[in-house]
Amino acid sequence: MNEEERAPRRIDKRRVEELLRAPDFATQLALWRTFPARKVINPLVSFLCSVDEQVRWHAVTAAGVVTAALAEEDPESARVIIRRFLWQLNDESGGIGWGIPEALGESLARSALLAKEYGRLVLSLIKEDENYLEHPPLLAGALWALARLLQNRAHLLKESEAPLISYGHHPEPAFRALALWGLGAVGSSLSLPLIESLEADSAPVRLYRNETFENTAVGELARQARSAVLTRFGLRSFPTATGR
Repeated sequence: MNEEERAPRRIDKRRVEELLRAPDFATQLALWRTFPARKVINPLVSFLCSVDEQVRWHAVTAAGVVTAALAEEDPESARVIIRRFLWQLNDESGGIGWGIPEALGESLARSALLAKEYGRLVLSLIKEDENYLEHPPLLAGALWALARLLQNRAHLLKESEAPLISYGHHPEPAFRALALWGLGAVGSSLSLPLIESLEADSAPVRLYRNETFENTAVGELARQARSAVLTRFGLRSFPTATGR
């Protein structure tokens, strides 16, 4: 990257929206690192409430890229953003918090420093005896955040396996799907009975990951999770309790 590319670029809300709608968004993530984080984060947060699915989810990704990049240069300023996210999930903030769990999870997934400091708080958002988000859309967002975080930082949150197993029994397909995505990263032999029981689940789901949208089924995610767990342990299958 040359000096011109490293120089902070001017940006306003209209330009942010243009970039979020760009067809090549997924291949241009590095561009977000060139903008001053303090200038771009507010417009991005506003787009987390967008009714446009593409704009909303691209804002999640971009907010994560921006916050993680800031953590490399100015960790304390990045912590301020994370604390702002957490505050917006607090009843006392007076806000609803649409998209905030997802932006939080994306930021932590992209920053080892922030994940180490705040990762446990993401898990607490789905636990009824902790900082549980009762509103179903926010809870689904928290599950997405945890699953996304686990793709990069599973070693920090091994304790999330048991809560995710419980969400695998949820009546809503989206919750089961997100639990399976997370279990693919953190699951062990304890998860396999649930994962295998869901392989025949044909409920359709739409999932955002890797900067793209996937129209798939719970059963397909179960098969992916099973393969990921077995691969991680270098096995074709786990031995049964009797050793057969």
